[in-house]
Amino acid sequence: MAEENMACPQCGNPQLDVDAENSVVFCKKCGFAVRVDPATGNVTPIQTGGPAAQAPAVYHEKSILGMDPLTFWMGGTAVILLATIFGFFRAFGDEITTFGTLEILLTALWLLKK
Repeated sequence: MAEENMACPQCGNPQLDVDAENSVVFCKKCGFAVRVDPATGNVTPIQTGGPAAQAPAVYHEKSILGMDPLTFWMGGTAVILLATIFGFFRAFGDEITTFGTLEILLTALWLLKK
C-alpha cells in the first residue's frame, strides 16, 4: 500500500503510519492522511495536515492474549472449573475457595479489558 521509503508530503516525516484495515496512510506528526484504494491504487485525500491537525482515529479492538475479552473469560472459567473438578487445587486447601478466588481475579481482568 505505501512504500517504506515514502515521506510525508506536508512535513517530510519519513515515518508514515499505515492503517491496513481501513486502507489509510497518515502522518502522526502533521496529520496528513490519504485513503488508498487497494484495487486501483487511487489516492483520496482525507486530511491535508497542518500544525493543529490530528491523526485520524484508528479503532483498536481490545483483546486479552489475542482473544476477545468475553471469550477469554469463558475459556478461563472452563479451565479453572476443570482444574477444580480434577483436583488440581487440593494443595492450596479448600478447592471451592481457590476456585472462587481465581474466578474473581479472572472476572476483574475481564472487566478491566472489556
